[in-house]
Amino acid sequence: MFWRDVFLIVLVVLIVLSFLHPLRSSRPRPVRFDPKRPYHVYTRDFDVEIEVDALDAFFATFSDSDRRRAEHFPEVDPSQLHDLETELRARRASDPLKPAPSYVDEVVVTLLIDHSGSMRGQPMLSAARAALVASDLLHGLGAKLEVLGFTTALWKGGRSRKKWLRDGRPPYPGRLNDLLHIVYCSAGETLTARDCAAMLRPDILKENIDGEAIAWAASRLRRRAERRKFLIVLSDGAPVDDSTLMENGDGYLHHHLPELISEIEGAGDIRLAAIGINHRVGRYYKQSITIDSPEQLEEAVVQLIGQLLAAPH
Repeated sequence: MFWRDVFLIVLVVLIVLSFLHPLRSSRPRPVRFDPKRPYHVYTRDFDVEIEVDALDAFFATFSDSDRRRAEHFPEVDPSQLHDLETELRARRASDPLKPAPSYVDEVVVTLLIDHSGSMRGQPMLSAARAALVASDLLHGLGAKLEVLGFTTALWKGGRSRKKWLRDGRPPYPGRLNDLLHIVYCSAGETLTARDCAAMLRPDILKENIDGEAIAWAASRLRRRAERRKFLIVLSDGAPVDDSTLMENGDGYLHHHLPELISEIEGAGDIRLAAIGINHRVGRYYKQSITIDSPEQLEEAVVQLIGQLLAAPH
């Protein structure tokens, strides 16, 4: 009787394991990152570069489910931006004009702002305020400012991932999401509080693919005629896009970023710098400032611009 009971127990265990095994084997295994594979993009068909005034029309094309997801995130009150703009104008009107350095007409600065989901709320409001302060500072000197933002059009890979699925899921597809690059103010234009208020909309902040955003900003700078070109990146964390990392390994975007930074710094035509909000950007950039809270951002932007302009040229 004892051995028969043991035999029945073992038989039941084996039957249960036989059912569990296919379930385990059917689960997708994590993809191992291979640093020898060069960075590439699965498709650029769905990438978007857009002016700030066209954002309403762009997001109106999204599905109801995408819009409902954005509704879970409350909008930030943009009144601070309008108050700051009024304050800066009043200060500029009351201060006597100081002679600008002779080289400022040769200067163009790009402020590239991380639009990842973690920037939602106070960090993004502080970034918008810092952009207005930078615009006022450089305008007063006679230099030019361009303000850009980078994120993805959708979560979970967007239309790029859907195409990849239709194509049969080829392995190691490369970047697998739709880029959304936003122009808030082109060099030579005047940045306004209305422009910056668009940064606060709840449907705009998603994933961040920093390397390609920096390459995009640099390509815009290289089309400018000014002799001194500066690119300031404002970020609160490492590049993250779940769709891309899931299919290429966790180190894929992190590996690409320092490669791209090294390439730009090596070319020497653009001075690259960064400000990190609770993020040690000094690991990537030769010139950087790390701050502990978003409220320190305005001061950090002014400080970094001063350092860049004062550097030998």
